[in-house]
Amino acid sequence: MAADFIVSKEFIKPAEPEFFDEYLKMYPEGRDVLEKYQAEHPGQRAMAVKSVTIIVTENCNLRCSYCYQHAKNAQHVMSRETARQVVDLLFEEDAKENPYLNPSVAQALVLDFIGGEPLLAVELMDFFMKYFLWKAVTLNHRWAIHYMISISSNGTLMNTEAVRRFLTLYKGRASLGITIDGDKALHDACRRYPDGSPSYDIVAAGVRLGQQKYGVSRVTKLTLAPANVQYLFGAVKNLKESFDFSGVYANCVYEPGWTLDHARVLYAQMKELADWMLEGQVYREFFCTLFNQRTGQPMAPEDDENWCGGTGSMLCFTTEGNITPCLRYTRFNLNDRQPEIRIGNLETGIANAPEHKAVIEALEKIGRRSQSTDQCFHCPIAMGCAWCSAFNYEETGTPNKRVTYICPMHKARVLANVYYWNKLFRNHGLPDRYPMHVPHDW
Repeated sequence: MAADFIVSKEFIKPAEPEFFDEYLKMYPEGRDVLEKYQAEHPGQRAMAVKSVTIIVTENCNLRCSYCYQHAKNAQHVMSRETARQVVDLLFEEDAKENPYLNPSVAQALVLDFIGGEPLLAVELMDFFMKYFLWKAVTLNHRWAIHYMISISSNGTLMNTEAVRRFLTLYKGRASLGITIDGDKALHDACRRYPDGSPSYDIVAAGVRLGQQKYGVSRVTKLTLAPANVQYLFGAVKNLKESFDFSGVYANCVYEPGWTLDHARVLYAQMKELADWMLEGQVYREFFCTLFNQRTGQPMAPEDDENWCGGTGSMLCFTTEGNITPCLRYTRFNLNDRQPEIRIGNLETGIANAPEHKAVIEALEKIGRRSQSTDQCFHCPIAMGCAWCSAFNYEETGTPNKRVTYICPMHKARVLANVYYWNKLFRNHGLPDRYPMHVPHDW
């Protein structure tokens, strides 16, 4: 199947001047595509970008204890035929100016490959991309140059030949994010192989290899769970000092298990982290999303936006080619606790069938007010308190009922932000103050 089309290096790495000889013989007009779009959009920098998630496999070679995917398996892997049909559908729906895909909302595409562990299916990803680019060039389509690849990986397969080949081929177009949970203690507390063996050393080597050769993202993601929250400060510090990351996106899991004792630990760990970032002025070149100046403020009643984007604005293809509003609405992410929520398939397209339109209509009606209790809606520190609509659905049977297991951890985070920002302001002699909205009787 891969021999059915040949993709130019020009569209994989735009700085490369040569085309494959075979490609030029088949599609001599291909060379003009770059020049055409560059002429039509001189100096253009900003554009409407649509992210499309493609689940290439439900399998993973790790068994992280906090992972919300409890139904991992090796049976569901996207086939080449399904990949081909997904690509065809993307271009067909764009040609029809589907509300999800059209020149106004999707001038550029981000193809977000995910699993499981997507690099287990790297050869399928390569097939997908080559067919996608062949299709784009054949159609003289804007996506021939307006595209990026995003990959979320656990970093354990970086040294395999197929992965190295893919990352080399798409270098400059592929954004690879590797999850490494800080230092060895925090990481190995949760991120282990099925036989129980730790993964930190292998992942750390993968991060370093990626940074040296493939442009691995200079930011990473750190997930906090009851089993590892006590390692937060050392973990974040290690990410900066050992890997020279410029930032860490950190969050607490939404699932049950949090207690007030965990909240006290988080507060103490964040205070240590704040002192380190401020006293060494690390904050000037490094960020941690646990500290956010808007977090912990009250929200106006008219602010009815849903925190989560999984209520009608996102797009995800399963390994079988079904279309869901988000990765977490898929069967294996719901852990078979609820039916998969679909907004389309390869036959009917994206939100074209009446039943799929009805799903979108219901999801789009969900707001902060509709899913929150009065206590949550009028909370004096509501700003920055997160939730996942799909986890709401998994846990309660509806995405319109907010799950609040994270509540004590949000309170602790807000208190730590009061400490951090006011210390920062005082250190610089600024009159600004971060207001304390946490009631004393809490």
